[in-house]
Amino acid sequence: MFERVVLRRSLDGPAITIGEIAEALLFYQSVHIVLDNSSLIGLTKAIGIQNVLKLLALPDIKATYIEEITGTQTIQTPIGPEYSLIAFMIKEHPNFGQLNTKKRRLEFNLMTHGYTKSESKRYVEKLKRYVSYKQLGDDYYVKGGVIPVARVDLFDNEYVKKASEIIAQRMLESHPLPSDFCFQIIPKGDKFRVDTNLDFDLVSSIQQAKYEKAGQYTPAHLLSEMLNASISLIFAGHYGGDFYTSETESKLIQIRQKYLLKRFHLDRSEIDNFYSVTLSGYPTIVEAINHGERSFEEFLELLASARKFKKWLKGKSPDEKLIANYLEDITSSTSWLNRLPGKIFRYFISVGVGAIAPSYGIVLSAGDSFFLDRLISGWKPNQFITKKVQPFVDPDIEG
Repeated sequence: MFERVVLRRSLDGPAITIGEIAEALLFYQSVHIVLDNSSLIGLTKAIGIQNVLKLLALPDIKATYIEEITGTQTIQTPIGPEYSLIAFMIKEHPNFGQLNTKKRRLEFNLMTHGYTKSESKRYVEKLKRYVSYKQLGDDYYVKGGVIPVARVDLFDNEYVKKASEIIAQRMLESHPLPSDFCFQIIPKGDKFRVDTNLDFDLVSSIQQAKYEKAGQYTPAHLLSEMLNASISLIFAGHYGGDFYTSETESKLIQIRQKYLLKRFHLDRSEIDNFYSVTLSGYPTIVEAINHGERSFEEFLELLASARKFKKWLKGKSPDEKLIANYLEDITSSTSWLNRLPGKIFRYFISVGVGAIAPSYGIVLSAGDSFFLDRLISGWKPNQFITKKVQPFVDPDIEG
């Protein structure tokens, strides 16, 4: 259970967050981060250069850096716009000169985000120890590069119909799609046109109300989302393991490969259920870190104390329910509980860690020190949850 996960994008947005990485490190035995420019810069700004290096140096972490920028190019023609999927690198800049090596391009990316030339050089030199550099345009992931494969995906009319509905509805939020909604790709060699009745003025106003810097939305935005889903599908097939990406990309991938992300969604559900029982009413680890309640340095202390918990997770079958295993293991040494009538025991299991056993006049809860320290002998997974995780996500109960 929870053997390996590949992280690419946040569930809520494009760049994976430090909170999501921290949660993965706590539950999974091995974590592989697929970084691009936005996610690397985002992590660096969130926790600092030195902490990013500490993160990447952890024994359970692997990292790949993809330097290409992907998107949809719009070409204006006398008869309307045409579109082309692209993956490119910036190889020259008027203020920085030639950017003809991976090292120079990454230094350039850092300097354009406020880091000095010397900081950028030192950072990139140290990153080389921990990150493998890959490209989307060569044969590493798929022969001929990822763009031709993604282009073929766009010529699958049934996929485009379903995918465009998902993306457009997310962009429209509470506004309904037109009853006769259409988004059709019309091939033109390696380019294509789009026939659609989506109201992009409405989409733009909705998105601009949420994000000040949101510009005018066009069909290119939907095409870029489909491109990202195609790339994630290629990554998922290449790396194996659970694959963690945005909810929208997950939905699009499921249209193409129904069962590819099944294991990840099962594990995600197990983690959510585990939170709801063991940390009901508390923030999640992701929230505690991303909202600034806890620092990355504090998380490293928590992770250092998680060795037994992760070993316990590793020993569990992926075909079993995590919370059922948890409840069974924390009660296995309590003889009075083992003697409970089956109906009462099943009730205890069904309601989670907090429960009432009326026949015995005993009130149980995850935080009850009597339950933790007197009734259970030896190490149990709830000891890590109540003594380490709960104080971490809620500093008010620390100490």
